[in-house]
Amino acid sequence: MTTMTLFRSVTLTLVVWIIFVCSVVKSQTLTQKLDLLMRNASVTMNDEYLCSSYKLPANDQYIVQYEALANAGTAHHILLFGCDEPASSEDYWHCGRLCKSQEQILFAWAKNAPRLNLPKDVGFHVGGQTSIKYIVIQVHYVNPLPPGSLDTSGIRLSMTSLRQRYEAGIYLLLAYSVRIPSNSVNVFADISCQFKASGPIYPFGFRTHAHSLGTVISGYQVNNTYNLIGKGNPQWPQAFYPVENKVVIQRDDYLVGRCTYNSTGRNRTTYIGASHNDEMCNFYIMYYADRNTRLQYHSCAGNNNPRLIQKLPAYSYQQLPPNPLLEMAAHGPSGHMGDPEGHSPSPIVTAAPVTMAPTPAPTQAPTKPTTRKPETVTHLMDFESDFGGSSSGGSPTPGSEVVIGQVGGVATDKQGNVYVFHRGERVWNGLSFDQYHVFQQKNRPIKANCIVVYNSAGQVIRQFGKDMFFMPHGISVDDKLNVWVTDVGLHQVMRFPPNSDQADLVLGQRFQPGKGDNLFCKPTDVEVLSTGEFFISDGYCNSRILKYDKAGTLIREFGSSSIATFGTAEPGSGTFNVPHSMTLAEDKGLLCVADRENGRIQCFDLDGNFQLMIHSPEFGDRIFAVSYCRLHGGLLFAVNGPSLSGTPPVQGFIIDINDGQLIETWNAKPGLRQPHDIEVDPVNLRVYVGELDPTKVWRFDMKADDGTGGRGNIIHSGTTPSSSGTTINATFVETQETNKKSLTQEEEIMPAIIIGALLVIPIIIIIVIVIVIRIYKKGQHDCCGRHRSRPRKKFNIGNFLTPHRGFDRLSQEGSDTEFDPLNDDSDEEEEYSITRKA
Repeated sequence: MTTMTLFRSVTLTLVVWIIFVCSVVKSQTLTQKLDLLMRNASVTMNDEYLCSSYKLPANDQYIVQYEALANAGTAHHILLFGCDEPASSEDYWHCGRLCKSQEQILFAWAKNAPRLNLPKDVGFHVGGQTSIKYIVIQVHYVNPLPPGSLDTSGIRLSMTSLRQRYEAGIYLLLAYSVRIPSNSVNVFADISCQFKASGPIYPFGFRTHAHSLGTVISGYQVNNTYNLIGKGNPQWPQAFYPVENKVVIQRDDYLVGRCTYNSTGRNRTTYIGASHNDEMCNFYIMYYADRNTRLQYHSCAGNNNPRLIQKLPAYSYQQLPPNPLLEMAAHGPSGHMGDPEGHSPSPIVTAAPVTMAPTPAPTQAPTKPTTRKPETVTHLMDFESDFGGSSSGGSPTPGSEVVIGQVGGVATDKQGNVYVFHRGERVWNGLSFDQYHVFQQKNRPIKANCIVVYNSAGQVIRQFGKDMFFMPHGISVDDKLNVWVTDVGLHQVMRFPPNSDQADLVLGQRFQPGKGDNLFCKPTDVEVLSTGEFFISDGYCNSRILKYDKAGTLIREFGSSSIATFGTAEPGSGTFNVPHSMTLAEDKGLLCVADRENGRIQCFDLDGNFQLMIHSPEFGDRIFAVSYCRLHGGLLFAVNGPSLSGTPPVQGFIIDINDGQLIETWNAKPGLRQPHDIEVDPVNLRVYVGELDPTKVWRFDMKADDGTGGRGNIIHSGTTPSSSGTTINATFVETQETNKKSLTQEEEIMPAIIIGALLVIPIIIIIVIVIVIRIYKKGQHDCCGRHRSRPRKKFNIGNFLTPHRGFDRLSQEGSDTEFDPLNDDSDEEEEYSITRKA
């Protein structure tokens, strides 16, 4: 092979490589982000609707991802509309009109829904030659903002100029005339119409929207049979959930929707309307279709074919099984009607995105998505037994007649007795409180004895509290055997003397949430010093700790809300996002607080001065409860809570209070699911964990202190100690400063690394080829420098680079493996119907 032939081969290879690198560079620059934010909006009225507009790029764009930069405590919902020209050019305006001409729904968000990633090859076509030159963002604010506060809630778009194979759209089913009588169950609002379009559409996501009375919303495609598109609980995060059935909506098919309401506890009639005190009925269908498909209408309003409603399956209004994770994620401590047993109110929602099915070719319907299971967790410790109760609906504990409900709190006394504060038949959900934190079932006290006392063998020795409590939460027992409880429904703290079922001290005003010396808003826990002074964590609304003398006179308060500083890498010390549980380490002079939604433990001296913070990545996003034990030099026992992503696992922790080291993790054999409280019994060397679901109390045994300060395995099952586990170092934080790198920074760095690596490879290839050429040339001469008459055939680089001539036949079969799953987020018709109404 001649040098010229080799040079041509090398040149061709480098040209191909450069084209490839350029295509990678181009693909990295084609995606851009656009933040659609309210421009420092001032909100001064209840149920304010404000709009702002953004001009799109001049070239065609495809929206492939939506991410909320908002939280449910501020924004009731956010809608995006596309239009040719907005109704106003002001920075923001009161939403009477959205656009000067027809608007098109692009997205909807509410109740802390996670981000939405569209399937691969699918995008909302905007900008360029389309009729959507602007996007108008509409935000509904339920309550005014604090004086001097300005809002910048919004949605972040990820767009690409690469032409997508399919175009996405939203089709809306809505009811506009509904009357919901007071104190009624299963009130229906029905929707039906005939679908008109030039071609089929393929639903891949659905979203439901209603206000506080909505219990379930379902949507169907009807073509001789009723095919379920989706069914959702509007009290969960109002995201676009995957369409699990294979549904193709053809021209002239019928679409049917049903909204179901429960107005129990509301003594007035409710109608469809704009305010949060009214109702809505919306079922959104997110679909993809061929680029040439055109819809005659993008919405269906009212019940246009009543005969279809008569044959709706009964399943359409049957409620979905409870899902505490979704209920918890939907509401914030400062938001509406929430189930504050867990949620994430941060501006960029930390809940895992809802995964959609990959996009199939237009000849088939979407397939059901697969969910990756969390990695298997090695349990360092096994549970000893469940203790003093049974799961909901189960049989009573052997030897007793007690069936406990959701466990709000667990406590022990100096005699080793166990106190369980449970909710009987009551369940905390999105209907329990209104937006002002007022409990909605004031005339329905819990009929069960909510306080049950067991001896160390698990036998019931006392129970009381029937018809006394409304939403039990925390419980503790002081050195004098006084029983202290908090009721978040009553917004009160009570003290019961030993062996008495009548409180001798009550703090807070019955059913009155507030902030003051004798007003609480969903108080969570009580801790009592040996002197009789005590602390109250005023948890869900006020984010503060209060200290009282033994007579109940306020001494001081400390703490503030972390929500005001959200978006920082680490909220400041002394700020809380639901101080959910407390424990006293009186020998250390410390009060430690489970700062639940910040996923950390903060410790203060007994005057409220911050001392230390323990924030381990093993905790995850939430720490529910903490309890102190003097053994082994001082230990904190804690439990975290579940997350939508499933990682890290729900488990227990043992922490050295002296240096913040995470010593050990432990779990029950079936795995803890929703632990709510934890208590250490140093008398019998046991740890008790109370769960919301299943409604159980678990008992774990501790290893006795050997007096040497060694720890070994502190919790074990029965008399058989577990094998030694690896010590995990926790992050010990004394300041709020961190050096965490933001996601956007990582996104910016990674393409540069990839492109740099691709550019280096040709240089390496050139060096290798130069070496080969020199070897080749050397091989053309003998040892004396004479030119060989025939080249060696052992190594032919020409054959290596070009093994055959001509081109391979191009495959014309489409690939089914390129589609990506979709993440989720959304909320909509409420605003859509309001703008129409206006």
